[in-house]
Amino acid sequence: MDVSITKEWVTLGGAFVAAVAGVWNLAIQMTGKRDRFLVRLGPFSPDPTPEKSMHVVSLSDHKILLSDWGFIDKDLKIRSIRVELAFDDFHEFEVYSRGSSLLEDRSDLYEVGYLRRDEPIGAFALSVAQTRPRVYFASHTPLWQRLVVRTKLLYPRWAYGY
Repeated sequence: MDVSITKEWVTLGGAFVAAVAGVWNLAIQMTGKRDRFLVRLGPFSPDPTPEKSMHVVSLSDHKILLSDWGFIDKDLKIRSIRVELAFDDFHEFEVYSRGSSLLEDRSDLYEVGYLRRDEPIGAFALSVAQTRPRVYFASHTPLWQRLVVRTKLLYPRWAYGY
């Protein structure tokens, strides 16, 4: 075996490894700035209060500003807490919140809730940088209801009713 042939194969292998590493690095850079957070029903820590609540926990290393959040009802309507606060009849409810809608660090928490008659089937939150909200469903929610809500969220006009 000639030395020049070995040198060419080593060069080709090095170029291939560099190309794979470059594509991998580009993928990490593109996905690294996405807003990543968890949305869950219920309080973050166990709480005996009767309010129905939801919480959002940041999983990103950068700041996340939440633009909308709320519950998904059994009738498959998406109820934005921010929108409902603008209505006068909603002011009879005492809305509590813990934290800020600006999640500054990893594992920052925003929790919000109020006294409701019915149990929600899910919760959602939307950051400023997203076009569709992140959704969480309770474990008892049937698959067909999950699919209907996710289909409605593909078209925000259907989901929010405007």
